[in-house]
Amino acid sequence: MNKFFETLATYTYGKAFGLGILLCAAFYFTLYDDGSALQAQIAGIQQQVQEQEAKKKDTDATLKQVNEMREKLGRLSQQYQEISRRLPTVLFSIDINKAIDGFARGAGVSVKIKKPTENIKREVVEEVPVDVTLEGSYAQLAQFVSLVSSSERMARVKNIVITEQSDADPTKKLKFEGQVVGYKLAPEKEKTETAQ
Repeated sequence: MNKFFETLATYTYGKAFGLGILLCAAFYFTLYDDGSALQAQIAGIQQQVQEQEAKKKDTDATLKQVNEMREKLGRLSQQYQEISRRLPTVLFSIDINKAIDGFARGAGVSVKIKKPTENIKREVVEEVPVDVTLEGSYAQLAQFVSLVSSSERMARVKNIVITEQSDADPTKKLKFEGQVVGYKLAPEKEKTETAQ
């Protein structure tokens, strides 16, 4: 190594400068890294980070939807339990007829016609309708509807038509035609297994 420095010491300024330029050029073209490879790595990593952040946002949105669905399912489950508690599993039109008689007595209306109709099956409940014709004052008829609607077992009045009896009637009784509908839980559908 000392020989190298001794030889170098014998060079003139011009030769040393030329040798320095040659060494710099050799270093620049062979070993020098201007950071472009590092910048390419940084750009690639930044792109991966952005992709992962986008995936994280999608995952967060999906988790939020899952949590919302769980909350809704919990509320629906509570509502279904409340409905199933208030709805009987067995209800016949004779039960509705007895209830109509009780509501009519409570409201002071007279029952003219009670006619059961065919049950209507829905997904969760089954409707048990009875066509009714009543007579009474407006207040009595309103009381009847109120008693039906506020009964402990779910029931309602629909398809209401109220008409005046006749002008010659001094009591001014009204004729009420409608349908009292009781509800019961629909029987569970049998699970069909498909063998494939």
